[in-house]
Amino acid sequence: MDERAEPYVWVTVVRRVRPSSATVGDKAIVTSDGEMIGFVGGHCTRDLVIGQAKECLKTGESKLLLVTPHPPAHIEEGVTVASMTCASEGTVELFLEPRHIEPLLIIVGNSPVATALEALAPRFSFVPRRIAVEEMDLSEETGDPFERLRHQVSVLARSAVYGVVATMGLYDAEGLLAFAPLSLRYLGLVASPKRWNAVRAEMEKAGAPETFLDFITAPAGFDIGAVGAQEIALSILAEIVERRRRKADVRWEGQATEAAVPTGEAAGAGAKAGAKAGARARKAEERRLVIDPVCGMTVDLATTPHRLEWNGTMYGFCCAGCKSAFERNPEMYVTSQR
Repeated sequence: MDERAEPYVWVTVVRRVRPSSATVGDKAIVTSDGEMIGFVGGHCTRDLVIGQAKECLKTGESKLLLVTPHPPAHIEEGVTVASMTCASEGTVELFLEPRHIEPLLIIVGNSPVATALEALAPRFSFVPRRIAVEEMDLSEETGDPFERLRHQVSVLARSAVYGVVATMGLYDAEGLLAFAPLSLRYLGLVASPKRWNAVRAEMEKAGAPETFLDFITAPAGFDIGAVGAQEIALSILAEIVERRRRKADVRWEGQATEAAVPTGEAAGAGAKAGAKAGARARKAEERRLVIDPVCGMTVDLATTPHRLEWNGTMYGFCCAGCKSAFERNPEMYVTSQR
C-alpha cells in the first residue's frame, strides 16, 4: 500500500475500559474502500471506526475517537465521541491517522510532457507514477507490451486516481483504454483536437463506452498559451487541481470493456491489443451497507453474522441484541423507519 501510495487510515488503540475486547496497542488499517485489516475491537466498534476513518480520508486530518456506551456530558476539545449501542458496553479510545492522502497521478508515456508532469506533480501534492511501453523489455518472451501496460496501471490504481496519457500518438488509444476499468477523478490526453477526434473515432468503432469517451479531457490542460513541455505540463496540472478542488464529484467509476483497438495510424503504432484490462474487484462494491433498524448503526450486510429476513427483505444488525429485539416486534421497527 505504501509503494502504491494508496490512501489508508492507521488506527491504534490508546485506551480501553473493560469489558472491551481490545487491548492498548492493538492496531488496524482501514483502506479507502472501507476494509479493515487488523483488530481494534468487536463488531460494533469495527463499523464505527470504519465510518470515522472514511471521514479522516476526506478531511486529511487525524482524530482521537472515543467509542463508549456512556458519552460524557463534557467532551474535551479534539475528541470525537461515537456512541456504542451494543450489549458489551466496553469503552475504547483510538487514534486515527490518515496516510497517503495525496492523490495518485498515473502518467502514461515517455514524451517530454510526460516526464515534465512526473517532475512537477509532487509540488502540487500529487504522487506521480509514470509507465511507458518504450521503457519495457519488448522481446517476444516478455509478452504483449500493451497487456503489461494495462496490468501495471491496474496494479497501481487501488483507489480513485488521476490519469494523463502523453504518448505523442504512439499508443494513445491503448493508454486511455488501460484506465477504463478503474475509478477515475480525471483522465486527460495530450493531443491536438484533430488527433483526439481520430483517436475517439477509432475507440468508438472498437466498442469503447460512450460515457467513458465523454469523461476524457482532450486536449488536456487549460489554454494558457503554453509553449514547451514544462508549460504544457503546468497547464495540465492546473486543470487537475481545479477538478480536485471544485469538481470532486465528477468521476468515472470504472467499467470493464471488451473493446479491441485495431491497428492503424489513429490507434497508434504497433497497436494490436484491445481494452480488456481485467476488471478490478472493488471492495466498495462488495460491501452492502444497511441501517440496523433497531439502533440506527450502519452495518455491512455482506459480513455481519446478525441477519434476518422478514417479509422478503433481509435486515442486518450490529449485534445479537438488536436482532432479538427486531424478532420480537419487527413491525414496530420497520414502521419507525418509514
